[in-house]
Amino acid sequence: MRIALISPYDERCYGMRHVFAFLRQQGHEVWFIVLKQYLSKPATLEQLEAVRHPPPGMFSAVTETLEDASYICCYTEPITGTEYQLLLEKLGEIRPDLIGISMTTPTAAAGREIAEQIRREFPRVPIVAGGIHPTIAPEQCIEWADIVCVGEGEYTMAEIAADPERLDIAGVWRRKADGEVIRNPIRPLEQNLDLFPFPVWGENECRIDWNQILPLPAENRPYFRGIYFIMTQRGCPFSCSYCYNHVLKAQHRGENYMRRRSVENVLEEIEKSRRLFGLTHVMFQDDVFVKDPEWIEEFADKYPRRIGLPFGGYAHPLLSTEAMLEQLARAGLKVIQLGVESGSRYILEKVYNRRHGIEKLIQLAKAAEKHGIALNYEILSNCDYESEADCLETLKLLTRLPKTYLTRVLGLAVFPPLRIAKLELPKPCLSETTFEFWNLLYLLTHYPHMDSEPLLALSQDSYLKAHLEILRDIAVAFRQLEQQIRADRAEIERLKAEYEEVSLKGLWRRFRRCLAGRLPQSLRERVRGVFGWRGN
Repeated sequence: MRIALISPYDERCYGMRHVFAFLRQQGHEVWFIVLKQYLSKPATLEQLEAVRHPPPGMFSAVTETLEDASYICCYTEPITGTEYQLLLEKLGEIRPDLIGISMTTPTAAAGREIAEQIRREFPRVPIVAGGIHPTIAPEQCIEWADIVCVGEGEYTMAEIAADPERLDIAGVWRRKADGEVIRNPIRPLEQNLDLFPFPVWGENECRIDWNQILPLPAENRPYFRGIYFIMTQRGCPFSCSYCYNHVLKAQHRGENYMRRRSVENVLEEIEKSRRLFGLTHVMFQDDVFVKDPEWIEEFADKYPRRIGLPFGGYAHPLLSTEAMLEQLARAGLKVIQLGVESGSRYILEKVYNRRHGIEKLIQLAKAAEKHGIALNYEILSNCDYESEADCLETLKLLTRLPKTYLTRVLGLAVFPPLRIAKLELPKPCLSETTFEFWNLLYLLTHYPHMDSEPLLALSQDSYLKAHLEILRDIAVAFRQLEQQIRADRAEIERLKAEYEEVSLKGLWRRFRRCLAGRLPQSLRERVRGVFGWRGN
């Protein structure tokens, strides 16, 4: 069977790439089409309004970073008529018997529009909706898709491809010609992840964007930039209210939801990808990478000998220990990411359902610092349930944590199927300007020369809160100071190296002069021949 897989706004699309590999292993011809990119650009405070409120069907997110004290806005551009035409032309070349569209909740509207465009041109080709959104909201997707793949897709898509007319496939919702919807039970989870082939990159793959179609061969992965993103496990041990994992756990109640590949299997994938891409770093995208002491011990022993590249991943105070960090640091762990989210116990426990304990988080961060591991912090902001007292607690926590390599402040996105959207709790509903004030203060905690006392004093300054441009100027000034300090340190190191080189040369000259008058003529000739010495 000829199968076209389409991923809107997501080049990585790790899950669909696994499905691609599995379908190809079953003997099918498979193509991968990336339709548009998820873009990012810096923006000023004044430009955020347009980004936060995109046109209907589009989505955006704001990540506040330290780069020039600006905001990094992640956003989508609408798919143009030319791009839809290019997609249809490409599908005409492929002549698929089956089309799959992968979607997250933010890309669900785009997925539906893509399906409608395809159906006008290819009315007889079944369209399968798959990915996290169809899994947690199948009743929405079955309104327009012929088939909805609920859950992990390898086995389900293989059975659909083997017989698209079959009605009893586990993990499938299907709409019959008369409109009746068949809802089959979800497929049990595969426990041995080593059975699945590695994700495919660059084979039968193209990207449609900027009104053109571009092949994406394996050797030209523009978003890798030397970094390979990989997952060693499926599932998450936690059930945060803003994350889809608690929905999936409920669907698979009674099963082992957390599954991890063997160390050998993971290393084989990295070795293969290293040959393909010329990697410089590896980033583990697991919800929590630093967990399972025995797995970590084996990994820390084999990784340096087999791979030897710097790597990073997520840690968690309830699962990650200093002993694990120490082992991984010796193996090449250079950075860990910590989901700080909030410093307010109320927000953490009652709103986010995170119960790790603030003191344990601080201990873990200090352990990472002790072993020379850089830290990235992620903060969730713009939450409807937050008060200014909660924001102050977050600021206080950040001042207690070790200085970070990177602090990211993420705007909280709330989607209807998730538990956080159903909470019956008071909503202070702070203004966006108030959130911006606190977000800038969070970012200021990054700087080594910004102490906690001045920061906490700034947080109580009502005039500053009303004039955010002053706070932004402070952030810019600290950014410039840090850049200058780094430049000065680099210059000092250059001068030291230059001085040492000059000193060594001078010492060698003096040594040669000292020997010149003492060496016999025969030995002097031998030294001249070996070392190119031109002494008399």
